[in-house]
Amino acid sequence: METTTVTVSNRGYIVLPAALRKELEIKAGAKMLLRCDNDKIILKTVNSFTDKLAGLTQQVIAKTADDVDTYIDKERVNRLK
Repeated sequence: METTTVTVSNRGYIVLPAALRKELEIKAGAKMLLRCDNDKIILKTVNSFTDKLAGLTQQVIAKTADDVDTYIDKERVNRLK
């Protein structure tokens, strides 16, 4: 996404552009971490890693040990590409 300008409301709110929310899969009610770095404000989703891990776990749960091993091997190969 390209740089865009947002406006801060009188209550301190900003609206994240729809394209950015879609690209980063940010849903209403999502928790965000906010950090100041000199003159920059950095926003990061809190659950980005844990949500992905939970989704991965749901895919693997209730399968045999061989299925889990096969899945892990396949993911390792995909990461090398």
